[in-house]
Amino acid sequence: MNDPHLPVPVLSGWWVKETNRSPRDHGGRTAPRLAAVFVLASVSILTTAACAPPEQPRHGGSLIQVGRNVLVSGDHAAAAHSEYFAHADPSDSTRMAVCSMIVDPTRSRLSTGIYVSHDAGATWGIALNDTISRWGTTWDPACAFGPGGMAYFASLPARGDPRIAYESHVITHFFRSTDGGRTWGGPVLGPFVDNADLVVDWTGGPYHGHVYAVGVRVEEEEGELPQRHVSLVVSADSGRSYTGPVDMFIPKDWYQGQVGAPVVHPDGQVLVPVDVRPPFQPTPPAPSPTPWWDPPWWEAQRDTATKNFASVVTVTEGGRAIRQPHHVAKTTPCTPFGGPPEIAVDHSDSPFHGRVYLAFTDHTYGRCQIMLSWSDDGEEWARPLPVDDPRIPLDSAGPNAFMPDIAVNRDGVVGITWLDRREDPLNQEFRQRFTASLDGGESVLPSVAVSEAAHTYARAEGEREGYAGLGDAVREPGDGSSWITIITGGAHRTYEEVGDYVGMMVAADGRFHPVWVDNRTGVAQLYTAPVEVAGTARTRAEWNADLGRNVTDSVAVLVNRSTFDAASCSFDVSVDLLNRWSEPLDLPLTVKVEQMFSQIGVPRSEGPIDGLGRPEWIVGEGGVLPTDSFVTYGTRIVLEECATLEGKAAVYRRDIDARMSGTPPAGYVGQKILAMRVSVFERKR
Repeated sequence: MNDPHLPVPVLSGWWVKETNRSPRDHGGRTAPRLAAVFVLASVSILTTAACAPPEQPRHGGSLIQVGRNVLVSGDHAAAAHSEYFAHADPSDSTRMAVCSMIVDPTRSRLSTGIYVSHDAGATWGIALNDTISRWGTTWDPACAFGPGGMAYFASLPARGDPRIAYESHVITHFFRSTDGGRTWGGPVLGPFVDNADLVVDWTGGPYHGHVYAVGVRVEEEEGELPQRHVSLVVSADSGRSYTGPVDMFIPKDWYQGQVGAPVVHPDGQVLVPVDVRPPFQPTPPAPSPTPWWDPPWWEAQRDTATKNFASVVTVTEGGRAIRQPHHVAKTTPCTPFGGPPEIAVDHSDSPFHGRVYLAFTDHTYGRCQIMLSWSDDGEEWARPLPVDDPRIPLDSAGPNAFMPDIAVNRDGVVGITWLDRREDPLNQEFRQRFTASLDGGESVLPSVAVSEAAHTYARAEGEREGYAGLGDAVREPGDGSSWITIITGGAHRTYEEVGDYVGMMVAADGRFHPVWVDNRTGVAQLYTAPVEVAGTARTRAEWNADLGRNVTDSVAVLVNRSTFDAASCSFDVSVDLLNRWSEPLDLPLTVKVEQMFSQIGVPRSEGPIDGLGRPEWIVGEGGVLPTDSFVTYGTRIVLEECATLEGKAAVYRRDIDARMSGTPPAGYVGQKILAMRVSVFERKR
């Protein structure tokens, strides 16, 4: 049986290392073993329960503990904020920085500023605001801490001071601080890079302290369409000067999409997450007389529609060379503004040291979802796992999740955060959510809300957000007259979107600090909150070590009864464990529910759970289970947030579920009200 989360081969990796993959030790008696057994329950006609109330952050009773929300941008409480970046000092858990675009409400001008905290995020203050001049504007902020108390901040002037002679290719502003962000010098002018993200080498290797700014540039050649490409500038002297750019061009008939924030691998190579799009291929029309809901046609449409590739670009030799992108997963773009892919690497001493994680959005399965993949060597990537508590969408309009970010803490725990619209039936309002993986990305915990308030939208027709009115003046070619132009709408990225990128920090003490914007005060302001995940990263074998010998291959798991109660959206299921081995098995047996999905709600099983929140069923009371004998276990499972599709829609969308792609349950017609992947263990002697 295929495990949907086992690595699958892609293009050659960015680095090569020796790996020793040995089978697990299952005790004195061994037998060929399946990884797991799927238990499936399916019905065709169900009811729809009432919508759940808006969720508030959990401050207790969970593996994920969320602290109180903290206002970051209070020094500019009347100014809208969007497009933000965040970083915490890896050597000092008290130092944090958030940089953002800021809209001056008195003049409708954009600037970029950096807010700094020196008390672990409890309080914040503006440290630098790159206002350029009376006439200028800046955007695309980026910030990072470096070794030895260094801090860096970059911004891109959209319109500079006309009294300053900018060279066309030297325009990016780079600032630096030598005291952890308290005071700042600069700017140093560097080569132009659009949407630049900063990362600093903390590895202790030959490029320790190097500052990398990675983004995109546009190459224009006469007679050809402009071509976007990844571009890099580097500082090897702690931000005193920047060299470059070094460019990476994909084939001309491909399109270079968004670029996420880079990371430095323990081996010193810089890994850059990117979206790239192959040459456009139009979707073929539905063959007549095939009906619109016919699944084979829908699958063909899904497979031939224009796709992106969530990919990774590798920078080597301290920024002197950039390799072609390695494709991780084929995706359907989330439009508009699903966000760039984001990357993280494990620098901890956990079993997953050096593992690379990629979070990205995908609209392949009917709505914008957050996906996670990982690799240990760059040659094989895990099948993408949806992490935003997915279930089958009620329609193709949502609920959408977008703008992911990802980080790994000192214990090897992977934190993933995103903006989520599940609470709004109109699929507009959003709230920050967070989840974590404690087993190297093979599974994630149920997510929790982080923000105490959602970013809301005015329902009155014609009502618009404030601060619309960014002005400019351009000369008329020829006669020298000037056109004064005032624009409105999305120029400030604070109404229907939040900009090109977002941010999350992970502090030296292991706590995560997602950053987001919401307008609870009437203005889009920056907030953060500390998020603590209990436990450390462990392999699946380590999580299951106390259960005894894995006998999944020796036991037939058979469903003997499943009854559904529509009123409570719950059902009782009874399974038999039949010993198919030639020897007796010691009782009790333990059934570990490795994965549990439902297409109509969020399943919750009664009984004990392990440290990852997975149910553990203890079956039998002692003695032995002879060959061809069985023991029975019954349990009740409640489906929270219950909702269903009916009729043709249920048939048409039966397989729009990334969790089940490539698994045995995907082949069943009808909604899967429950699919469980279970393993069986014999108690230790």
